[in-house]
Amino acid sequence: MARVSPADQALPSTLELIQGWRWFAYLPAEAHRWLAEHMSFARIPKGHLVYASGDRATNIYAIVDGAFRIYLTLPRGDEITLEEVRGGWFPHMVPNEKPTYIGNCICLDDARVAVVPVRAMTELAQRWPTYYRGLYHEFIDRLEVIFGRIELLSVHNLNVRLAVYLLRIAHLRGERDAGGSIWVPAHDSQTEIAARVGGTRQRINSILNAWSRTGLIERRKEGTRILDVKRLTTEAKKSGFELERYLAAWQGGWRGKK
Repeated sequence: MARVSPADQALPSTLELIQGWRWFAYLPAEAHRWLAEHMSFARIPKGHLVYASGDRATNIYAIVDGAFRIYLTLPRGDEITLEEVRGGWFPHMVPNEKPTYIGNCICLDDARVAVVPVRAMTELAQRWPTYYRGLYHEFIDRLEVIFGRIELLSVHNLNVRLAVYLLRIAHLRGERDAGGSIWVPAHDSQTEIAARVGGTRQRINSILNAWSRTGLIERRKEGTRILDVKRLTTEAKKSGFELERYLAAWQGGWRGKK
């Protein structure tokens, strides 16, 4: 992990990163300044494994630019994404004597991050216990995602679930062109997509092929282009799912610029 000089262009101030995140909303200015003094900046290259599940937790990260995927590896080798992080802080940590990371974390794009040692976060919580109030409220914010996923998987059909998945991935990492279509680079295998939306790989492939034939999407090896965003949005809302509310909740506690 390469360290970044504080003089690097376009780096935000450490206080901007702290004040833009829900975790630290109830801390006094003194605590923000203290935490800023314990931060450093680093570059992480695309494809770098930041940590593996079960590793001793050493750092907390604030994203300046770039993206990260936190995922589990199943016994048979399949991967299930828990979260994609763009903007804000990760991972969630409960300060205790020997904290460990839950899930693996890999860098999706060349990234710059601010780094805070876990020991500094532990000391912060001991000095200013109102830190836990911010953690609690950020967790409450995330319940929108949790309940939304429960509703999506238990109430709505597979076409709706897949449409919501595509729009959420477009919301997280899509690139909109001048014509209004959205290009979504491929990160997830069909096996993972099937696991995340509660369907079989064969059924997912069948739906995607049907949408390709009707001009809704264009499938390529390196990703998917959503050609008709309006029609895909209609598909996602067909059975009454509150799409906009669900997508907004995935941004979590970040209140700064996306």
